Amino acid sequence: MPCPLKTAAMILLVLFPGYLSGKDELPAADTSLINRQTREAYLMSRKIPDLAIHTARRALSASEAVSYTKGIADASLALGMAYLARFRSGDSAFHYNHRSLKLYTQLGNLTGLGRACYALSYVHSIRGDLDSAEVYSARSLDYFTRAGDKRGMVNATSTLTYLTKQKGDLERARELAREAIETARSIHDTLLLADALNNLGNIYKDMALFNHAIDTYFEALELWEQKGDSAGLSIAYGSIGLMFYYQKEFDMALDYYRKKLTITGKTNDLWEESKTLNNMALIYNERKQYDSSLVCLQKSLLLNERMNYRSGIADVYYNLANTLLLMTRIDSAFQYINRAVNMAWEINDPSLPDYLLVLSQVHRARKNYQAALDPVLEAYALAGSQNKPLLRAQAAILISDLYSITGRKDLAYGYLKEYHEINDSISNNELLNRINRIEIEYEYRRKEEAAEFARMQERTGHENRIRQQEMYLKGLVILFVLLGIITLLYFRQSRIRARYEKIDLEQRLLRAQLNPHFIFNSLCVVQEMILEDRPRDAHVFLARIARLMRNILENTMEEYIPLEKEIETLRLYLEVQEMRFDPGFDYTLQVEETIDPGHYFVPPMLAQPSVENAIEHGLRPLRGKGRLNVSYRLKNGFMVLEVEDNGVGRKAAGQNRQGKLKKEPVSTRLTRKRLEYYRKTLRKKQIGFSIIDLYEQDQAAGTRVIINLPCKKIYS
Repeated sequence: MPCPLKTAAMILLVLFPGYLSGKDELPAADTSLINRQTREAYLMSRKIPDLAIHTARRALSASEAVSYTKGIADASLALGMAYLARFRSGDSAFHYNHRSLKLYTQLGNLTGLGRACYALSYVHSIRGDLDSAEVYSARSLDYFTRAGDKRGMVNATSTLTYLTKQKGDLERARELAREAIETARSIHDTLLLADALNNLGNIYKDMALFNHAIDTYFEALELWEQKGDSAGLSIAYGSIGLMFYYQKEFDMALDYYRKKLTITGKTNDLWEESKTLNNMALIYNERKQYDSSLVCLQKSLLLNERMNYRSGIADVYYNLANTLLLMTRIDSAFQYINRAVNMAWEINDPSLPDYLLVLSQVHRARKNYQAALDPVLEAYALAGSQNKPLLRAQAAILISDLYSITGRKDLAYGYLKEYHEINDSISNNELLNRINRIEIEYEYRRKEEAAEFARMQERTGHENRIRQQEMYLKGLVILFVLLGIITLLYFRQSRIRARYEKIDLEQRLLRAQLNPHFIFNSLCVVQEMILEDRPRDAHVFLARIARLMRNILENTMEEYIPLEKEIETLRLYLEVQEMRFDPGFDYTLQVEETIDPGHYFVPPMLAQPSVENAIEHGLRPLRGKGRLNVSYRLKNGFMVLEVEDNGVGRKAAGQNRQGKLKKEPVSTRLTRKRLEYYRKTLRKKQIGFSIIDLYEQDQAAGTRVIINLPCKKIYS
């Protein structure tokens, strides 16, 4: 939903063209001055709200003096919007907008009713009453539809889009955003179209479809640049900067945030400037540039205090406390988080549980463990009622820690158990959400391609009907053009099909990584440890399993990951496998000295299948203790991975009880397909892998797998 300053601009676009036209109750000579003053008030309501209020009051007094009802309604709405743009006098904004609604009802003015309801939806939204805001937005859309006001329909639909998104119904929000876009296209309104596209980008962002979000934001940016709309450019720069922040491209994010600040400083857009400074502070915290973060937050605090925006003030206090806690300035952090909590209680801010959790962390840092318990228990309860599982898990682990320190081991164990249960649930949900996002992206691309092809066919048919009346030579030219278009579509469709195959392969890889047999066997090991009264071993084993599962989920979301992260996951996997088997096995992980694992990036999860095969089929049947060596080295621009074991060999492992050869393992087939994908897309024939059987005195002595991986060298 656009901020209140942007709201004024949007309403000007809807309200100003011909807004004050209509049947007057008095002769034109008596009302022309009033109409002109009201127009001026609307034009100034965004950038000069104080002067707009003065002008609107003059129009209101003149209208009341001659009992000009429509003038009173128009002036009241102008006053309401000016107060809304000031961020202050929320009661005044509500009073004047509600007064205009009553007067337009008496007049039966559908367009006026739509605009009044639209303004009231923003008043309630700023107050935090989203349910009432949704009611007024729906009424606004109904009035605009009945009045045939398509510009009003676009704005009302965009507001409903935001409110629906806030409720978490992203699919419905996406449908509404597309309705707004189509309506804006039908009336050729560039600014309304840009705003609707920006709303759609916000939805894609919440759906974690970041590539679609960036494409949509840039489309909106191009439209705002065409019109030279500074407010729109400011929003686009902020949205694009946020996308780069989510993707850890901090330099690009800061560049766009600075572009936005240049505009907000000129337009005096306090709301957007304060949000941008908060976002920049988060980046500086990530970079451990805490002094720069504090400077941004102090500026943001001053802006929120000027706007008297208490929710924003509380949020800045919270961010200041977090930054100071990172700097180990505990006393200062305690002062700010106390202010945030007190203000959140007063305004019933939904972020209260986040603030309470940080307050407890500050108490713990001060070693005031008893004082830390009350706020974190409250945060734990609120997180449950607000359905925030991640926050509830953070509270549970902190409660467990505090109870453990204060000697309440029984309670500490209960909360620790719940922490792991919530984390497991979150991990499963993350996997399902990842698969759902892939399916949504697939469906989106399919529909977009179908819609684009349909539009192409429609345009082509129209051109054909026109050119049928022309000369035969022009018809031949059109035929060649169509053949060219069809050829381009064919090649584009081929590329899209290749991308779909990649997405399908990623889905199968995700499912294959969470091997149910491996999980089942691991749980059996935990059960055995518990029965043997080895709770510490069981705890260590469970912790490693949890870290391994989380690493697998995180790694499979990226096409390339740092080599050090791949090695960390592989080491966790080997530790878990080593604990499962008795007498276990020895292993080594070696990286060539010339390789900096933090600067080299490789595709994830390509080593694990070969290691799994070596353990399950080579070392497990071996009598005695096995040995496994894993090494990475560079050769001719490729990362060479070698996995060598001293197991029973492929021939012995490949025989089942009936003496028939087993089929190739699923993980090996997936590895072949993934390497084939990289070989084709990168056009590098050297990418691939080979398997070598090892012998000693004509006896099988193990297996060596050699994989040539694509790699990238990236400097931070």
